[in-house]
Amino acid sequence: MNKIWALVKLMRPLNQFQGSIAVLVTATLFETFPPLGNILIGILIVVVYNGAANALNDYCDYEIDRINRPERPLPAGMISRKSALIWAILLFAAGSILGLLYGDPQLLLIMMVALILLVTYSLWFKHWPLVGNVVVALILGMAFLFSATLFGDWTKGLPPALLAFGFNFIREIVKDMQDVAGDVAAGARTLPIKYGLKGARNVVVVATALLIVSTLLPYQLNVYGKYYLGVVIFLVDLPLIYVMMAIWRDYSSRKCALLARILKGDVFFGLLAIYLGKF
Repeated sequence: MNKIWALVKLMRPLNQFQGSIAVLVTATLFETFPPLGNILIGILIVVVYNGAANALNDYCDYEIDRINRPERPLPAGMISRKSALIWAILLFAAGSILGLLYGDPQLLLIMMVALILLVTYSLWFKHWPLVGNVVVALILGMAFLFSATLFGDWTKGLPPALLAFGFNFIREIVKDMQDVAGDVAAGARTLPIKYGLKGARNVVVVATALLIVSTLLPYQLNVYGKYYLGVVIFLVDLPLIYVMMAIWRDYSSRKCALLARILKGDVFFGLLAIYLGKF
């Protein structure tokens, strides 16, 4: 039972919940709600792919997590590295088989690109300054493009994909600032290691300011209505402004951990704004 729980923890259930919400939110953007079977297939593929990526990431980052995340299953000794790698391979295979059974060429192309990015991110790109942050943000944004393609129109997934990209790009840099101690010990070359915490902070502030401006564009362009604008201003942009102000004053590991959690939660309000935007 403990090993089963360790396998579940490797997948990071909260991340899988967020991925499932992404599929459901994308479904609500269509005038005709997609068939339940398609929604379930979408959720299952997103969950197993993300779970596989998380398991592979923990396998690759074992030494780093011994310092930065000692409570995770591998450094805590709940499961072996070999078991984590096998679990990742099985999950990737399961998601790929589901996609092949569905058989849509556009869907398979998106899944192939996602698979390549998920694997190469953990093996190489994660520790490249800025490149790794861009890659993981792309991966998370692709969940919306994947879902929209599955439901028949990939363009419906573009606005939430861009929103998810912006949020996660910023969050990944903040997480790198939080994890400097472990990354230095492992010889990683993340943005805050190469350019310093102040340099990384400046990138976060600029990127956050650009994200705030971009959240207002769908209303200005008449893509989404007044309900979108209200949620964005009060529940999305105000927390983003706080992140900018807070990290400018304090970019300690503890503060960055708090800001990363705020950003992770704030993206849900962004999805709510997009959902309400069609009314």
